[in-house]
Amino acid sequence: MPRAISKNISSEKLDALAVNNWETSDSPQDAITNGEFAALLVPYANILAVQKTFAIAVSGGADSMALCLLAARWAAANDRKIIALTVDHGLRPEAKTEAETVAKWLAASDINHHILTWQGEKPSAGIQAAARNARYRLMAKWVRDNNAACLMTAHHLEDQAETFLLRTERGSGLDGLACMAPIVQRESISLLRPLLAVSKHRLRATLIEAEQNWIEDPSNQNPAYRRTKMRGVVAALKKSKLSPKLLETVVGHFAELRQHLSRVVAVFFDRAVDIFPEGYGRVQLDIFEQLPDPVLERVLVRLTSIFGGKAYPPRRDRLLRAMEKIRDQKENGFTLGGCRFFKKSNAIMICRDRRHILAQQISAGEKINWNNLFDIEIDGQGGTGAILAPLGRAGWQEIVQYKPELKAISVPYAIRLTLPALFDETGVAQVPHLNYRRDDRKNPTVTISKVRFNPRQSA
Repeated sequence: MPRAISKNISSEKLDALAVNNWETSDSPQDAITNGEFAALLVPYANILAVQKTFAIAVSGGADSMALCLLAARWAAANDRKIIALTVDHGLRPEAKTEAETVAKWLAASDINHHILTWQGEKPSAGIQAAARNARYRLMAKWVRDNNAACLMTAHHLEDQAETFLLRTERGSGLDGLACMAPIVQRESISLLRPLLAVSKHRLRATLIEAEQNWIEDPSNQNPAYRRTKMRGVVAALKKSKLSPKLLETVVGHFAELRQHLSRVVAVFFDRAVDIFPEGYGRVQLDIFEQLPDPVLERVLVRLTSIFGGKAYPPRRDRLLRAMEKIRDQKENGFTLGGCRFFKKSNAIMICRDRRHILAQQISAGEKINWNNLFDIEIDGQGGTGAILAPLGRAGWQEIVQYKPELKAISVPYAIRLTLPALFDETGVAQVPHLNYRRDDRKNPTVTISKVRFNPRQSA
């Protein structure tokens, strides 16, 4: 009989004395068959055909362990290869041991596995969101660097139901209530969720049949987290015959509506939205103002996805306030979802809110996606102290002292201040979009050799 290995709640260590047989109604007879899983992958056939290797996000919990085993069987039968990825967030000393435990389990099934570590300082607030973003960033980088087809995650039916209830509680709009999509683009990779229609108990049953252990995380029962409370609501709904499957039907209706509106939005973008390589957009104001509310809301969501660089769309109350400001003739601008919107002539300009653009130290040979906006390559002889940051007011004032002709460029002033600029101890060394490179003072040890606007859109 497989076991759910609990992290000791007091020490959060993997404790052999805290291992118990999993006693639930889950039965091996409810295990997901290879044929069922193959059918779940049919909608992803084109993506999985791109490369023979694809990745699986594996935390060690029942959901991801089941997905990994099922995917490994499918891959073996279809001339494919899977790589399991586990992220050690470094938030607890025991996390490394847990990741190594997962590695041993997967090695026993001949599944290749990599542990990715979240390096650097950790935030003191919003740690769960930061950890989630770091997890996706690390796994997506591995997928890109290793030319894999995609990354699969084990989000399942109950996860979808919890998400729906959480977003209903927050008053989310269409995008929120459509919940998790089966295919999204995140960090420039395809993220697949093949188990959204599969219940958690069937995933556990799959592990029981395979005699595979898993890790049961006590934080999933921590009442301090809102999702934990919502998990209890979902359990209560099951007892009252309102199953997650019924909620999935409601989510499906919202998702279908989102898909139809997305087609309308795509046509609008093709005909009315200009996107510039400097990382900003322009929309004709008279067309913008005439959009019906459901379409305008969707357009704002997509604009903030392109230019804001955030993982999730703005809350609906903020979207509604932004829509009011767009229709207000006296309103000249506002911020939303990490973006700045401002009126210029008969257009609305959209760019990244400079307050949300982070500076970072760089070195020669690096290839980075800066703030989810620009792909940037760095050349040079090494050295320290080089920083990539938005140009800003002080930087703009500095470079126009040396090249006053820059004042005549067509790029709006607000957007100039957001452009990626290379700084060193002397000041601004380079601003590629303005064709500025310092040539009359100390030469920088590194240079930007390539820059391309490539927003990491998400959904």
